[in-house]
Amino acid sequence: MTNAAVSAGTATASPALIVLGLDDGGKAHASWFGEDETDVAEKAAGMMGMAALRASTDELRDLAGKLPQGRVFASGKAFVPFVKAATFDKIATHLPSTYKWPIRAAKPAAEKLKPGKKASSTGIQESGPKRPEPSRPTDWAKIEVGSLVLATEGAYQGWFEAQVVRISPDGVYSLRWRDWLDVPVFTRKLIHIALLHPEHTD
Repeated sequence: MTNAAVSAGTATASPALIVLGLDDGGKAHASWFGEDETDVAEKAAGMMGMAALRASTDELRDLAGKLPQGRVFASGKAFVPFVKAATFDKIATHLPSTYKWPIRAAKPAAEKLKPGKKASSTGIQESGPKRPEPSRPTDWAKIEVGSLVLATEGAYQGWFEAQVVRISPDGVYSLRWRDWLDVPVFTRKLIHIALLHPEHTD
């Protein structure tokens, strides 16, 4: 994913800014950015309806160290993955009491209707045919194109859902992050892929 980033940072970068927010499902997201990425990360936060908080105290820097490192992509959006709600809540207490979350840019009404849904006469969206659920293999030998698996960016970066889009003859798997469609397809070998628990639900 790093080849699509405006700046991928370095292994020696230290947290200077925390971007945090909730998605439409109420799930907590947060990540930290180095000093050289603060300007673009703040812009990305505003675009994504998230908060940007300077890691200006030892406590905030310690909390930032528990988060995955973020990335800012050429699209202007940022990689801000899921985090534990408890960690998110601790960071959020450092926001000013008068802070108001940014408002996401409104989309035209036509864009709000996703494929598979249509507007009813009452203005309420009606569900159409649902997208098939991806397969969740219970064994590495059962991984195929379309399977939902787990992948990571590296040590301490966390594991996140990705879908298999191609398997090469030499055993290299092409994956796409499920929740970050702006990020280009990336590759992993089988030994760097994990499986979801059979009883896992979103």
